[in-house]
Amino acid sequence: MSDRQTPGLSVVIASHNRRELLRRCLDSLAVQAGPCGDFEVIVAVDGSTDATIEMLEEYEAPFPLRVLQLQQGGKSAAVNVSIDAAESDVCLFLDDDVIASPQLVSEHLAAHRNDPRTIGIGALTQQPPSAGDWFARAYAVDWDERYAKLEGRQADWIDCYGGNLSAPRATLREIGGVATELEAVEDLDLGFRLVEAGCVPRYLPRAHGVHDDQKLRERMLADTERFGTFCAAYVERRPSTRAKLLGWFLQTTPREIFLRRLLLALRTPPRLLAAAGAGIPGKGRRQLWFGFVSRYTFWRGVRLGMDRGRWRSTTGGVPVLMYHGFSEGDERDRYLMPKRSFARQMRLLAALRYRVIPFDELGSALRHGKPPPRRAVVITIDDGYRDNLEIAQPILRRRGFPAIVFLVSGMLGGKSEWSKRGASAWRPLLTAEQVKAMRAEGMRFGGHTRTHSRLPETADERIDAEVRGCREDLEGLLGEPVEAFAYPYGGHDERAAAAVERAGFAAACTVEPQLAGTGSDPMEIPRIEVRGSDSTLTFLRKLWIGGA
Repeated sequence: MSDRQTPGLSVVIASHNRRELLRRCLDSLAVQAGPCGDFEVIVAVDGSTDATIEMLEEYEAPFPLRVLQLQQGGKSAAVNVSIDAAESDVCLFLDDDVIASPQLVSEHLAAHRNDPRTIGIGALTQQPPSAGDWFARAYAVDWDERYAKLEGRQADWIDCYGGNLSAPRATLREIGGVATELEAVEDLDLGFRLVEAGCVPRYLPRAHGVHDDQKLRERMLADTERFGTFCAAYVERRPSTRAKLLGWFLQTTPREIFLRRLLLALRTPPRLLAAAGAGIPGKGRRQLWFGFVSRYTFWRGVRLGMDRGRWRSTTGGVPVLMYHGFSEGDERDRYLMPKRSFARQMRLLAALRYRVIPFDELGSALRHGKPPPRRAVVITIDDGYRDNLEIAQPILRRRGFPAIVFLVSGMLGGKSEWSKRGASAWRPLLTAEQVKAMRAEGMRFGGHTRTHSRLPETADERIDAEVRGCREDLEGLLGEPVEAFAYPYGGHDERAAAAVERAGFAAACTVEPQLAGTGSDPMEIPRIEVRGSDSTLTFLRKLWIGGA
């Protein structure tokens, strides 16, 4: 290639015994927009025995085409040989079952010219199989939806799929290329190591290709289960990946968590669940069932790759209980917990051997990507009503249970002016002196803004005063750091979360009714509201699986 200009990009295709798919991929590259001299194609033939070499020798390519004939050593090894052989500064990995759109190469090339640190994640549309397999067709819909969602958020290493992925060649060589000792997670591992090396993942929707592998249900289920098993092993190798790979077990409905746990305990084969989906009426319902079966299959693979202790640590969750006011009587109001009910709930926690931990202990575990403590629970109280001192604290003190009260710092000694109706309306709030007395007895405090403001609706010029001002007020009162925050009404968006981080809070909580698990964001810790009207059975259900 010394008689021509060095190409801007090297397309790397590793192929084994898929001659016709490879030919189709090359045909799509032959009609790329822009000069074909801008890129070269390197085909690494990984020990094929189906006359792939003969096809390539006869192929008339309008672009520079090099063929590497290798002994079969696996896709990753073949890709690494191609990286070493590439003559450009950028390598674009393309699977042989991908049909490239005319803009695919030029979009990758433009992204790298704009920023050489780019990891280009090209869009892929899944071609539904020609066979009438409902599961495979639902898989195609789910695949396309995942790529569509990438347009609305920042791409990350976990989005890196090697079927249409580009990266700077120098960095690829620096990190040692694709890991040859891994299976099923080598794409994600490559993305992770590239990000560690300073590269930036970017989604390229116009670098589009069609992924047409014609896989059917049995193969898809096997691949998904295998992927789960390899993820279970991979997070031990790279613990910092745990939250993103395995931190989402609890991020669904209580019903799904219960059903998933039940089926896993019964060791139900995924193929039985997938077969049942064919009888579900309605495309939308079948799509929902597909999502459940796919997630179940992944977690079944994870379970097969872990001992019982690791499994319980990975999938366990901490209920962060949220209370408001308390009453001496037995009236049933959402925001007022009767004294007898609260005492009974605390007895249940003790009888069930739950360990009540401080909120900051949970926040610290989540910040460091560690599994939350097993069989733990956190008690939080919003708003800072005077009855927190008169009713709740004596019960908590008797049990030795820590708790945190989130205070509206600008209204201490006043009344709950934000509440206009119900038993919590205009209810007396703690005074500054009462707050200090409670702190002397072990109660912890966090921020809840200065005026109980709905942060997503708060003007830019006021939001820092509400959040940072609250922290300054409380630290001035207590003489110690205040590092926990609760969003009033649970209302939060990117702007509110940014204000909380700017103010220096280390953890913040919402009102999403889920258990807090490994993957929970420490600035968006879910909490489960315990209502004054909840029965004992409802309390136990919330304790075990969450929900409103």
